[in-house]
Amino acid sequence: MKIIDVKGKKCPMPLIETKKALKELTADESLKVILDSETSVQNVLKYLKDNGISAEQKKKGSEFELLVSKSGQIETLSEVDPYCETSVSTDKSYVVVFAKDRIGEGDNELGLVLAGSLLNTIKEYDVLPQKIIFLNSGINLVLKGAPALVHLTELETRGVELITCGTCLNYFEKTDQLAVGRITNMYEILDSLLKAGKVVSL
Repeated sequence: MKIIDVKGKKCPMPLIETKKALKELTADESLKVILDSETSVQNVLKYLKDNGISAEQKKKGSEFELLVSKSGQIETLSEVDPYCETSVSTDKSYVVVFAKDRIGEGDNELGLVLAGSLLNTIKEYDVLPQKIIFLNSGINLVLKGAPALVHLTELETRGVELITCGTCLNYFEKTDQLAVGRITNMYEILDSLLKAGKVVSL
């Protein structure tokens, strides 16, 4: 049995890797596809069905497994792009990254005001970000006494994850001044960016 793990990957990658694996299967060999998105599961199932390939679906916790049975050789497979239209149009998830404590170039005081104004506006937006990430001088927004704390505290109570680069806090010797959210590492930051529907970098 051939196994491919496409957890955390956005369409069309689960379809592309499934298509590639199908082409590499030998006659009467089976395939297991591991996913963690119900949208991706439905896209892959529809793709398989349209190509005359049967699959059994199983769910284990937050993961899905598709067991694909291949009988004989598959001559042609359709393109994957049309199967991603639904997931692209409905995925409104996003992550905000503050790589500095102000917005734009020019006057620093204005930049600080704009950063606070944006965080206040995010609170009123229809869709809240999954996470807000703070890097480099952006960590100043989450330290004790920061003007933006009132907005960030409210966002956290409403379910937005606030994560701050631990390396950055150590570098500036500010670890003991973190006032909201939690410390994280570069692995989680990268994982969060890769899994987000959209990334807003400031």
